[in-house]
Order: sequence, then structure tokens, then C-alpha cells
Amino acid sequence: SHAEKHRLQMMQLPQFTGFEIVLLGTGAGMPSIQRGASSLCVQLPAKSWLFDCGEGTLRQIFRSTVRVTTTEKIFLTHVHGDHLFGLPGMLCTLNALNADYMDPSTKQLGRRPIDVYGPPGVFDFVNAALTASCAHMNNVFITIHELVPLDYQPPPPSPHERVHEDLSHTIIRPERVDGTLAWRVMDDGAHTVMAGALAHSVPSLGGSCRYVVEENTRPGRIDVAAATRRGLVPGPLYKQLKGGDSVQLPDGSTLHPHEAAILGDSADSSGMYALARNADALDRGHSTSAMAGYFARHINPTLLVLTHISHRFSPGLLGPNSVQRLVDEARVTFRKRAVVDGFDLMRIPIPLPPITS
Repeated sequence: SHAEKHRLQMMQLPQFTGFEIVLLGTGAGMPSIQRGASSLCVQLPAKSWLFDCGEGTLRQIFRSTVRVTTTEKIFLTHVHGDHLFGLPGMLCTLNALNADYMDPSTKQLGRRPIDVYGPPGVFDFVNAALTASCAHMNNVFITIHELVPLDYQPPPPSPHERVHEDLSHTIIRPERVDGTLAWRVMDDGAHTVMAGALAHSVPSLGGSCRYVVEENTRPGRIDVAAATRRGLVPGPLYKQLKGGDSVQLPDGSTLHPHEAAILGDSADSSGMYALARNADALDRGHSTSAMAGYFARHINPTLLVLTHISHRFSPGLLGPNSVQRLVDEARVTFRKRAVVDGFDLMRIPIPLPPITS
């Protein structure tokens, strides 16, 4: 069972590497007994980022290794209910749990900043939920960053619109990156988050947005012996490697920083090829499993994790509705065996780069 998988995994996993994905909800459309609504967490040192926040996400966090109070950013892929109906409750709980928040710059009690990123419509949803419920957000201040199309024109303000006093609103426009329109979502110095548009049935951003999380420079020294064994002799590439950049090795392989791609609901992921290439982990859903494997073959991740799995598919079933059939289909098109079916509370550690130390 998934519960037994989770118990065994908790016993066997190595120590926290500084970059880990925790699958909170791996279901599609609605929660089921075995799978929660869409959500996952990227755990980083002393902070956590949520990607999607379907109903029940908060309860899943309490059951996981994630600490709720470390949540500081929430990224939404699109505005379907199974991806964001848990957001208002999550924000209110973060407010309740941050009464003792100390501002790191002043060392005084203050309001914790919470950033929410997503396509147009997220601000209206959060504003309506918090305003209608008379939520008093005394301990946090929430900024909604909407990823808008290049030609986006904000609508004129309505004289009857009420904006919650603890919300602010910004927009992020795309730019061209490697020939693809992409959004530079944020860069906190340690990690960069980029987003691209994918086809889906929500009429925003050409469908929905998908995120790539990449670790920036990790200062360190070069293990010369290990580098030499890989065919990388001392030279200019050492500076590039120490600076956190990807390095092409003589055998054609690549050393690169931590990178994880979170895709989710999409029938066409080709817009993410450039952004997600060489990711360490790819979380993929809402395509067919064969399409997920085909996409993975083009970006060459280390591991493909299938999520957003319909309740029609069960790990206990055999035949056409078995989860194993989905995994097998993805392996055929990926042309690798590194495909797993994600389950709720699954932890995916992203390993440290092998050469820097």
C-alpha cells in the first residue's frame, strides 16, 4: 500500500541534502482515499515552497516531514480548483502560526511576507476569499505575483471592488529565453525559479504555467582527484564549475547544479524543453504517461515521477487500470527505466553535485 511505501521510505532515505521534493497530493480532479489533491513541496534549508495547493494540502503537510511555518512561497500552475482550493485556508493558517515571527533584518516582531505566484485570476480568487470571510491577517503580508502574457493590459479598476488590506498585487511579464517566452519568476540569490507556458484548458498564459527551480552558485572547492577521474583536467572549466555553471565533460556528459522541473497538467509541454533540460527530477502529470516519457526523453532528466493520477488507476489493480501500466508506457517512450509513480508523502531527495564539495 502507499502507507507502507511511505513508512519504508522514511526508514531508508538518506539525510536531507538541502534540496528535496515532497509529494503532498498526487491525485487528479478530486481527492480520493489513496491520493490527495494536487500539491508538492520543495524543501530547502530553513524554508519550503509549495507548488499548487489543492484542498487538503494543509493536512497532508501535517502528515509529512514538512514544517508548515517554513512555507514562504506558493506557486500555482493554473486556476483549476483541484490546484488552488486549499490556498485560502493555507494562508490563514500561516497567519495564525506566525504570531512570533521575527523580522531577520530588524530582529523585531513583524509580519512575515508570503509570496504567491500564478497566472491571472489568482489575485481575484484570494482577494474574494479573504475579503468575504473577513479574514484578519495580522501576522503576514501577502503579495500575489501574476504571470501575465506579453500583451497583457490590466483592466480598469472597478469602483465597487474591495481589496483586502493585507494583500498587494504585482505582475510579471515574460521575456525571451533560449528562443522561448519565459517568466523570470524570482531569484533569491540561492535559487532561481523560471516559468513557461503550456497548453491546458484554462484560458491564461496559453493554458497554464510550469516552473523550473534551479540552484544557483554553491561555493566550494574542486575535488581535483574526482574531477580528473571524470576526465576534467585543471583549467578554465574549473572556474566555471566552482561558479555553479554547467560543464560539458569530455565523454559528452554534463555536470550541472541542482535542478527540478514541476510541470503538472498539460497536453503539450514543448514550451518547456529549453527551461527544463537536464533537470535532476521531473514531476509530470495530466498528459498520458507515454507523452510524459516522450517529453522526458527530450529534456533528459535523471528521474521522471508521474503524478496527478486519476482515481481510476490504482496500485492494487491489474490490467488496463493499473498504475504499473502507466509506468511501463512512460518507460517505453522515455527509453529509460528511471520512471516511478508518485504517491502521497513520497520524498525525492535531489543529490548534491558529485564533484564540488
